[in-house]
Amino acid sequence: MPLFMCRWENGDCSFVAVPTKEAAIEYLDEIGNADGSHLTAVRDFMAHFELTPKGKLRFHSFGELAERAIYEKAYPMLDGLLHSDRLSDPAEPTAHDLAEIRATVAKEPKRLLGKKRRRIAQTEVGRSIAKEMDVPA
Repeated sequence: MPLFMCRWENGDCSFVAVPTKEAAIEYLDEIGNADGSHLTAVRDFMAHFELTPKGKLRFHSFGELAERAIYEKAYPMLDGLLHSDRLSDPAEPTAHDLAEIRATVAKEPKRLLGKKRRRIAQTEVGRSIAKEMDVPA
């Protein structure tokens, strides 16, 4: 079953394993309206979670291939910076490097704003319901 990554307009990303992009949009409605978001299939994915003493799962890390794919597909501006010669040492960033990273992170959410148009319902009633419930048309 395909795994889809949703890159939300605000910069967040979510993952869902479903048969189709249409099903991904439907499942992601639990978080928000994914109709206008960037959805892409992810081939290699691994995530590690820790079990806390309180019985909760805490995210620990992504697998190397998954992390690389996330940065390349969801955050290309940040990926470009992290793999450029503009940083002294990505593993040990200087104050100047951190300022440049923060500036790039601030730009990433704006990169997709308004790029992908949501489907519009055919009727006035449909448009009203979609707007009120923030759901796909």
